[in-house]
Amino acid sequence: MDFGTIFRLANLLTLFRLFLIPPFIFCFQADMMVPALVIFAVAALTDNLDGRIARRQGVTGFGKFMDPLADKLLIGAALICLALFKHVDGGLIPIWMILIIMGREVLVTFLRIIFIAKYGQVVSASQWGKYKTTSQLVVVIIGLVLLTLQTLQNDQITAFIEQRRGPIYFMMYLPLVLTVGSGMEFLINNRKALSALIFSTRYDPEAGA
Repeated sequence: MDFGTIFRLANLLTLFRLFLIPPFIFCFQADMMVPALVIFAVAALTDNLDGRIARRQGVTGFGKFMDPLADKLLIGAALICLALFKHVDGGLIPIWMILIIMGREVLVTFLRIIFIAKYGQVVSASQWGKYKTTSQLVVVIIGLVLLTLQTLQNDQITAFIEQRRGPIYFMMYLPLVLTVGSGMEFLINNRKALSALIFSTRYDPEAGA
């Protein structure tokens, strides 16, 4: 890898998104929902910007790998915060949703690492993978907007938002379905590489999936 490519603007935005995760978690856990919302929204914006810049400047292997990884870590942090929301017994979303979503992300990331190590092949995110990420970001942002409404000190609004089976829970089904679907697509698109990996046969990355 040419480490000089890491310092391209698109890649710096990706790294910046990673650095925003700790302050987001801190603000959320401290019930500072407005700063948490702003930080997450800025991080989501960098995801859009680095993609556009990368397409103009040229996509790098580092960017193809790190950009989706940064998204996964950011979204994973947000989902865990929602699941451990201290004002609702059992959290705002159930743990099983996180296990499915993050299980898919861990599996895909692990396979990407294996493909790089074994075949020198960087598998970039597919269009459905991008839809999945966008839906996750949008739902988390809407959830954070709802949580900031609690600052209005309205008991009805708070009761509506702070439910185990409330609006945030039901909204999560869209990214959940897209997450599972895009994971299946990844496995299908890379079936030849997977088959070669499992059965120790020869695989030519140039031949495609």
